[in-house]
Amino acid sequence: MDFWATALALSDGTTIAIALDIDIQILTNQRAEQIRLEVSRATGLPVERIRASATHTHSGPTPYKSWIEKGYQLVEPWFADLSRWCAEAAREAVAALQPVVVRAGRGECRINTNRRSATPAGERFLGINPNGPCDHEVGVVVLDTLDNNVLATLVNYACHPTIMGPGNRLLTPDYPGEARRVVEDAVGGCCIFFQGAAGDQGPKQGFQADPRVYRQLGATLGHEAARVALELKCVPKGLRLREVVPSGAPLGMYDAVFDEHPGLPLRVCEREIQVPIREGLPEIKAATTNLASWQAKLKAARSGGDHEAAREATFMARRADLQLRMAEDFGGKTMAGVRTHFITAGDIALVGCNIEPFCEIGLAVKTHSPFPCTFMSGYTNGRMAYMATAEEWFQDGYEVENSPFGSGAAEALTQEILKTLTQLREKDDVAK
Repeated sequence: MDFWATALALSDGTTIAIALDIDIQILTNQRAEQIRLEVSRATGLPVERIRASATHTHSGPTPYKSWIEKGYQLVEPWFADLSRWCAEAAREAVAALQPVVVRAGRGECRINTNRRSATPAGERFLGINPNGPCDHEVGVVVLDTLDNNVLATLVNYACHPTIMGPGNRLLTPDYPGEARRVVEDAVGGCCIFFQGAAGDQGPKQGFQADPRVYRQLGATLGHEAARVALELKCVPKGLRLREVVPSGAPLGMYDAVFDEHPGLPLRVCEREIQVPIREGLPEIKAATTNLASWQAKLKAARSGGDHEAAREATFMARRADLQLRMAEDFGGKTMAGVRTHFITAGDIALVGCNIEPFCEIGLAVKTHSPFPCTFMSGYTNGRMAYMATAEEWFQDGYEVENSPFGSGAAEALTQEILKTLTQLREKDDVAK
C-alpha cells in the first residue's frame, strides 16, 4: 500500500493548529523539527502549533543508519521530499478550513495484546502476554461539515505496527494504512490515525511477513472505528415524540436528540516535561567500540553468506546502536525533557509525546483527564526512547534495557500531563 502524509488543520477562527499523520517508523527529534519547520514556513504558523505524528510502521524507511548499509543514500532525499509533502498538505488544509460539527466516541478492538513475554526460565522476549496490561480502546472523533458530510475521522489506537516483521521485504504502512482506507470507504472523508501509548503493545499476530494478515487486522480495527463514527452520526442519545401520524397503523414520528455543547476556544501548547534519567548509562567510547565491532561482524557474515551469523549480528548491531545513541543523548544527565504537545477544544484533548509510552501511561492519562475524550499518543514531534512504568521497569526486558529513563519517569510524566490538562480545562471554564 502507499504511504501517506495527511494534514488536519484546526481553527476556532483565531488560533490555527496543524496535526500531521505520517506513515513512517520513527521521526527522530531532528527529523520532526525538519518537518515542522518546513510546515511553519509554508503556512506562517508558529512551530509549537504544529504536531507531527508517526504511525510507527516497521515496514518503512528509518531515519538513521545504524546497521543499515545498502540504500541508505536514498533516505536523506526521501526525508527532504517528505518535509515538502507535509508542507503542501498543511497549506492545502489551511486553505480548505470550513465550519464543522464535532462528534466523539469510543469503541473496542482486540487485535492488540501486551507484548512483554517471558520463557519459563524467565528470559524476556517480545511476544504475547495475555495477562499483561493492554489498552483495547478505539478513540474516534468525527468532523462533519454543516451539510452533514464527513470531512475527517480521527482514530486513536495503541499497537505496534509489527505485523509484517523481520522477514518482510515490502514497504507497507502495516495495519494503520488498511484501517484508514476502510474508514474512508465506509464513512467518507479522510481518516487520520494517531498511534497510541504502544510501548508495550503489539499485534496478536506479529512478525508474519504476510500482507494478508496486516490487511485483515487493519480492516478489523477500521470497521470498529467506522461503526463508532457512523453511530455518532446516526444513532441519537435520545428521541423526542413529535406527533402520531395516522396510517395503516398509528405511526410515531420522532426527532433525534444529540448531546450538544457550544464550541470552545482551540488551545495549543507544548511543554518539555522533566523526568529522571537512570544511573549507569553506557559510556560513549565503549558504546562506539561495541557498535563498530558488531558492524564488522555483520559485514563479514554478509560477505561469507552466513545467514545465521548475519541475523545475530544485525540484532546486536541494532542494540549497540541504541546504546550508543543513549550515551550520546543522555550521558552525564540526571533529567531529560519529554516534548509533550497538547491540542484541546471543547471536550476533546489530543496529547502527544516524543517517546514510546507504555499503555499504562496512556490509560492513566485518559482515565483521569478532565477532557471526556482524550487521545494519548506517543511518536509525536520526535522520538527519544521507551518509557516503562515503575512496576515494569524493575522487570527489565528489551524496552527497559534500551531506555535512558529512570523508574520514576512514567509517574512524573503522567502527573505533569494531567496537571497541564487541568490547567487548560480551567481556562475553558473561565471562558464559559
